[in-house]
Amino acid sequence: MAKALLGYMGGTDPRVTARLARENQLLRQRIADLEAVAVRLQKENDALASMVSESAEEVLANA
Repeated sequence: MAKALLGYMGGTDPRVTARLARENQLLRQRIADLEAVAVRLQKENDALASMVSESAEEVLANA
């Protein structure tokens, strides 16, 4: 489909192709960065949930 769109846009101008390739590269890098942030946040969330669970168990044990 991308090839069809490029063809529709008027041909294979090297400047357009280079710009689209660069934008594609930047978007892929942004996606990778966001995925890394999501993994980091999930790990932090798991650690916090574990601490809350341990704290709740201590409160129940001391009650």
